[in-house]
Amino acid sequence: MKRSLFIDIGHSAIKWRVADSVVVTQSIEGFSADSLPQCTSVWVSYVAHSGIVETIKKKYSSLVIIRTPAEYKTLSVAYPIPNELGVDRFLAMLGAQKHHPNKNLLIIDIGSALTVDVVAETGKHQGGLIMPGLVALRSSFEKFATNSDLKGFSGLQNATKAAWLGGTESMLVSSIKSQIDDFLDRYTNSKVILTGGGAKETASVLNVDIEIYDNLVLDGIECYAETSS
Repeated sequence: MKRSLFIDIGHSAIKWRVADSVVVTQSIEGFSADSLPQCTSVWVSYVAHSGIVETIKKKYSSLVIIRTPAEYKTLSVAYPIPNELGVDRFLAMLGAQKHHPNKNLLIIDIGSALTVDVVAETGKHQGGLIMPGLVALRSSFEKFATNSDLKGFSGLQNATKAAWLGGTESMLVSSIKSQIDDFLDRYTNSKVILTGGGAKETASVLNVDIEIYDNLVLDGIECYAETSS
């Protein structure tokens, strides 16, 4: 019986699942290939840590590394050089289409970086943006630098550390709100989708109709695996 494994290797963590089973997450530092289950086929997306990919290759005889194509089924990539578009963004768009076919889509991934992509209901990617994530923002000015990812610092603050945490959080949220407002002004028959580690907390302060998917890249990998033959 065929059993497929889907693996998403990000900057700071690795996620995997077998079909629609529970998602397992390990940090990059704590990852061991021995943790992965035995499967007949393996589908991998990675944006960093090629050495980990080589380790995984040794464990399986059948392994597919997904690359960003110019076109794939329902999705046409806007980049003239497709492999310059991170495969995680390609797969997140594919996963979003799986959940919401024939809609105009805004996909916002709130992780180590903040990425924004728009896909028209025709399936044509309209392009996207990449911005620093919250921790990167908070590390950007040496005088106030911190690796804190704490949220909830809304409004004016009366201490320097809190003012820096609140200011950087406000920058991130304001950027996201701006992209959502612009998208909703331009498109009807639309859906705003958030994913990534910061999605749920951010959604709570946006006051718009949003769908949250915890593992949109894995959804895209599974969709790719199901439709690639």
